[in-house]
Amino acid sequence: MSGLPAAGERSSSDPLLAAVRVDGIAAPTPRVRLVATDLDGTLLDPSGRVTSRTARAVEAARAAGIHVVPVTARPPQALWALAAEAGVGPLAVCANGAAIVDLAGRRVIEVEQVPGPVATDLVDRIRTAAPGVVLALDDLECFSFEGGFFDVPVDWQEKLEEVADARAVVARGCVKLLARLPGSAAPVLAQTLATALGELCHVTTSGLDWVDVGAAGVSKAGATARVCELLGIGFDEVVAIGDNHNDLPLLAWAATPMAPANAIPEVLASVTRILASNSEDGVAALLEELARTARSAAPDCAGSPGGTAANASAGTLRPPSRASVSPRRASTQQPAPPVPPRART
Repeated sequence: MSGLPAAGERSSSDPLLAAVRVDGIAAPTPRVRLVATDLDGTLLDPSGRVTSRTARAVEAARAAGIHVVPVTARPPQALWALAAEAGVGPLAVCANGAAIVDLAGRRVIEVEQVPGPVATDLVDRIRTAAPGVVLALDDLECFSFEGGFFDVPVDWQEKLEEVADARAVVARGCVKLLARLPGSAAPVLAQTLATALGELCHVTTSGLDWVDVGAAGVSKAGATARVCELLGIGFDEVVAIGDNHNDLPLLAWAATPMAPANAIPEVLASVTRILASNSEDGVAALLEELARTARSAAPDCAGSPGGTAANASAGTLRPPSRASVSPRRASTQQPAPPVPPRART
């Protein structure tokens, strides 16, 4: 679906409208029980805030029995307050799929780390592939960074620690490495590292000026599939929304992928519906629509596996207790459903 026209360039006779909806053109809405949404550039406004309309829309969707699950590159500490303000939950995906968290309990329930020896080897390979690269690492407890990683001082919710050499710290393991090459755009560096590192890890970027390097096989897609398993949600009951490179695996996996109009071209070319931009509360408008649809369909789904919308919102679907969840997703976890044919482009 490359070469997808922009929203304003479509007409009602466009044959691609059989596969892609641009908001403003009527199309049926599938039954949805979970919305997996990116935060920055998607659910949040351009300033990174939760608008009042978004908070109300999330509340309406959850009251109608729809889980609204954040799927973000942010670490848990940068999510707690924001998630409470937005009212999302009950679970969330953090660190580009490396961690699944319980939002109400503010705790990590599953994590997929890059082991120390692997991370050390990756540091050496990254420095060989991109001379002059500046590194950082996140272990969910502390964000350690080399001098020059940030252009200006930052004030994050996470503990920050400047180190002389990331290699000396990474032996303890991490959930992801971060690489920045001054003078090089993040997508260019991502391509360089993806070529050099191959299947040793997962390389992506989220629109910032650095590249994320995580454990092999870890992505927003796999973690969201695990969330669906924990909550008893079917693959065909999921809408996924994202705007950047790190959202592409999730959008390829999801039965119904969508994107705000401000998304990068690669994302817009991979979705079945383009929402209004994040400056226009596009995701909020979708949640309002889904809530209305769920409420109108509630009398007809009382006998369905999930029961009524009221049952779902009352807690019929609950994440497992700490005792029933391993602290780490096992490598033998069930694979995500195959990518639908329309996403293999």
